[in-house]
Amino acid sequence: MEYNNNKPPKDFFIKIEMPPAKTDAYIYITPPENGGKHFTKDDVYAAIKRFNIKFGLNEEVVNSIVSDMKYSQRIHIATAQMPVNGENGTITYNYSQKVEAAPKEDDFGFVDYKDLGLIRTVYQGDVIAEITPPTEGVPGVDVTGGVMRQIPGKKASYTVGKNTRLTEDGLQIVADIDGHLVCRGGIFSVENIVTISGDVDVAVGNIDFVGDVIIKGSVLEGFKVSSKSNIMVSGDVNGAVLEAGGNVVIKNGCINSNITAHGTFSALFCEHSKIKCDGDVSAQNYVICDVYCGGTLITKGMNGGIIGGRYVVLNTITVSNIGSRNYIPTEITLGDNAILAEEKNQLNIKIAKLQKSIDELTLIVNFLNEKKKELHHLPDDKEFILGNAARQKIVNNVEISNANKRIREIDVALATKQNLYAVCKGHIFPGVKITINDITFLAQNEYVNSRVFINSSGEITVSIA
Repeated sequence: MEYNNNKPPKDFFIKIEMPPAKTDAYIYITPPENGGKHFTKDDVYAAIKRFNIKFGLNEEVVNSIVSDMKYSQRIHIATAQMPVNGENGTITYNYSQKVEAAPKEDDFGFVDYKDLGLIRTVYQGDVIAEITPPTEGVPGVDVTGGVMRQIPGKKASYTVGKNTRLTEDGLQIVADIDGHLVCRGGIFSVENIVTISGDVDVAVGNIDFVGDVIIKGSVLEGFKVSSKSNIMVSGDVNGAVLEAGGNVVIKNGCINSNITAHGTFSALFCEHSKIKCDGDVSAQNYVICDVYCGGTLITKGMNGGIIGGRYVVLNTITVSNIGSRNYIPTEITLGDNAILAEEKNQLNIKIAKLQKSIDELTLIVNFLNEKKKELHHLPDDKEFILGNAARQKIVNNVEISNANKRIREIDVALATKQNLYAVCKGHIFPGVKITINDITFLAQNEYVNSRVFINSSGEITVSIA
């Protein structure tokens, strides 16, 4: 090294550089001049300490700087541990936001072209969406040991719709009621009423719903509407099936259809239809229908009536006309005594069959037991037959006991005569058969404004209403 005696000696100079975020640290050492002092390991570490570099120091690099006396080089000596930002929360919907009509295929590959899946029934507690919460992330450490703040994830964006709720843990959106799942504006809601703006036809398919069903049009032939609540049809029901856990209301006619209502039933008129209703039944006209009514049957309007068919009514009836001048057979049964009598008859038939089976089983059991005594052992197949026959005898005896118990209950009920009657404000025509309890009235003449009932002598009587 050359020296310039005209200049004083100049020692080394150590420079430490760090960006404002303190993510890295660099060292730069200026060489000595004119016989100045060289740096040592202690000088380097003293500089590092002076700049408070505590984290991420590469000792190997620092030692190589000292051992190789590296001057005039900008050398990277420390690296921060960068923060890990949090992940945003997400929401995953278990249902598509858009419903498209498509025939459903069952597990056996059969396609029901009347089940288009337009109504998505969900039940209380069904999971509509799964929510993944955001993560906080992990903070970092800068080269001076300071905390480098991470950016936490953001919550998923969602809205809890009508009749849905967020679970307590915030991880699911579930249905709060039984109903129809709809999505409007990206928001899922559950509705307890389904409204069909037109007819129930090939464009709508069959309907099976837990809530009310309102049909603005008609229900066409071959289609079925089921509801665990109420059904209301603004048009006709023609050649269709309606099943309701509540009421059925048909604003126009019910024709060639099968109706089940566990509430009440009402229509403008009924023709060639089968109606089973636990409550009251009302219509203007009934023409050749098969009706079971658990309440009261009435006809609406002065010109209404019952023409042909069979009607079982557990309460009274109030109608305008019964039968027709054409002598169309019309059968009306009031009260459940007639039904109970038929049930008793069927139970007696069942008991006779069961007793016959017991007699046959007894022969089998006795025969095999004798063989067992004789041979001291039966083949496995015969032992199996013996065991089955003995068990079936026990089952049959239990069924006979239950049937006899029910018969005794029926006998008690039949002993109580029901005070029922039929009021006909218009005409009762010949050919009409009215049964009250176990007594039958067959109209041979035409009666006007009449009341049919059982008098104190236990005879059926027709009087002026």
